[in-house]
Amino acid sequence: MNAQPLNVPAITTQADPLFLLRKRFIQALGLIGVVMGVVGFGLQLAWDAPLWEEIIPVVFAVASLSLLWLAFQDRIAEASAVIIVLFTVGAFASPLVALPLSVIGLMSAAVLGSPLAFVVTAAVIIGREGVLLAQLWEQSSGSIDASLTDAVIRIVTLLIISAATRYFIDQTERVATTARRNAGLLQAVAEIGRSLAALLDLDELLKRSVELIRDRLAFYHVQVFLVDEGGDTALLAASTGEVGQQLLARRHQLSIGSQSVIGQVTLLGRPILARDTDVVYYRNELLPDTRAELAVPILDGERIIGALDVQSRYADAFDADRVQALQVMANLLGTSIRNARLFDLQARSAAETKRLYLESETNLREIQRLNQQLTRAGWEEYFRSRQTVSGVTLEDGRITSEASWTDTLARATSSRQPVSVVHEDGRSLLALPVMLGSEVIGAIEVEAEHAVTQAETVEMVRAVAQRLALSLDKARLYEEAQEATAQEQRINEIVARYQTVTNVDDLLRITLAELSQTLGATRGAIRLSLAPQGEAS
Repeated sequence: MNAQPLNVPAITTQADPLFLLRKRFIQALGLIGVVMGVVGFGLQLAWDAPLWEEIIPVVFAVASLSLLWLAFQDRIAEASAVIIVLFTVGAFASPLVALPLSVIGLMSAAVLGSPLAFVVTAAVIIGREGVLLAQLWEQSSGSIDASLTDAVIRIVTLLIISAATRYFIDQTERVATTARRNAGLLQAVAEIGRSLAALLDLDELLKRSVELIRDRLAFYHVQVFLVDEGGDTALLAASTGEVGQQLLARRHQLSIGSQSVIGQVTLLGRPILARDTDVVYYRNELLPDTRAELAVPILDGERIIGALDVQSRYADAFDADRVQALQVMANLLGTSIRNARLFDLQARSAAETKRLYLESETNLREIQRLNQQLTRAGWEEYFRSRQTVSGVTLEDGRITSEASWTDTLARATSSRQPVSVVHEDGRSLLALPVMLGSEVIGAIEVEAEHAVTQAETVEMVRAVAQRLALSLDKARLYEEAQEATAQEQRINEIVARYQTVTNVDDLLRITLAELSQTLGATRGAIRLSLAPQGEAS
């Protein structure tokens, strides 16, 4: 299977289950070899064997010890080669140990060796048994005896053991490889998910996601489509490489429900896999090397918001595990997109709230300015309309009307701050402005014959001045309202007299007389004409 490689962090050799299995197998064989070497040496001594036969078990035991040392040093390749050679050579030993050594040699080649090493080892060991079988056949002169039958059984047993062991190891390697690849795949997906979780800008999120998926999972091309607000078109939102920039520049889009993987996945909401030979496959002239394309839906709850499109140069790149991993990736991407959109919405809401707040502050300041102008204009009009300036003075227990300003009152008004003066006789004089908002409408002066606490006096007089200013403004407004009411009443009285008169001249006389009486005028005039005299042509 020429599947596309997975670019994920490699699992360390020490953590590989097959590595650990081979290491323990070598350790077990090393221990068995040491025991067999010691036992064999003892038997050779008991049988009074020749010296060279006595040396073989010793060499075998020493070689087994070296295997143990190599295994503990994690030098599995060297140990495997030693084991295969050692037990293959051991298969040519005496018949007493040849069969177990042959079995162990075949099992070792199946577990530890490459396919070529296994074939060579099996050929040597089983070939030796075949040679022995041929010799027995010649010696039996064509008749089948017990020794010949035993030889055939030995060959069949070795064949079955070697084939079964190799098949088991192949299946184990396949399962371990698949598990390792899936673990790496899930690790890559988890790392991509962690990287995307920290991004809240939607454009940066989409751009970074397609680049991470392409680089970490080693795909040919990756892109993300998002469904538009109308729900009828999938718009390209992010794409990798120069081709992606060209597609983005021309605003690449596909209709939902169209005969393309994107059109179908955004319509059906399930993964769609297409190869370059399928009808549903839509060939893009900018991506000529695509042999397989997988699109998985990006969901926000139950709603389809887009699609993750992944393309590969290999026709069989997308197995069930990769499809599932990419669907998990799409789900993580959907959550990240929702978070980014919520963050953007909150940011825009915060900006709008800030704008409204600043606008309200500006409006409030404008209202305060207008109120200040109206207040100032109202009091200016009030002072102009009165014949005398209002004021009272307390002297010897008597309150009298007085309009003159003392120097202390004038200083408090101009400085807008409390003014305190202590005379030589111990009397203290305190003056504070009477302020309505930021407008000074008067001043209060208080003189005490004995010393008082300055802070307490200032605070008390200031509090009184504040309340006095509000009450004075209310009184002014009330007087103006009373005057407006009296004026309106006088107008109504004049209009009421109009109801009793039906003559034009009498209406003119009544109007002039009433205005003269109301305004105190000594002269007045009313004329009626379509054009003033002297201007008519």
